[in-house]
Amino acid sequence: MNRKGFTLIELLVTLAILGILAAIAIPAYTGYERSGARQEATTNLQGLSLCLEQYYADNAFYNSPGAVLPASYTWAADANGVVTKNDFANWLSSFVPKKTAATVNNYEYVLNVTAPSAYTALAIPVRGPVLNDGNLSIDNSGDKRPANKW
Repeated sequence: MNRKGFTLIELLVTLAILGILAAIAIPAYTGYERSGARQEATTNLQGLSLCLEQYYADNAFYNSPGAVLPASYTWAADANGVVTKNDFANWLSSFVPKKTAATVNNYEYVLNVTAPSAYTALAIPVRGPVLNDGNLSIDNSGDKRPANKW
């Protein structure tokens, strides 16, 4: 007798092996995605902090000229994930959030200037693998929160 094909046992073993591989690979890939997106935010926050420190060195204050304090500035992502400066035109134009290998920005950025010499910059997750991951922040003293995600 010459039978062609696979037995039921062979198919079940193959499915079990594929299931085990998927159970290992999918969480690992998701972790890499989250780590990359988080790195995107930390790099952008550090870039914003550097821009602010340069601005402070030139002007002796962090806020835009004539702004009433406390002031808040937002770089929000549109529906396509492109980050734009929504609520100011020329002040601090040197900061443009960069995106990593992802096709969209996973965070929007908010700068809160509470005094001429104090600010807090936030990265707020709005999409992607970091959606429920919590905010990242840096302030004028260089304090980064939450520290375990930097």
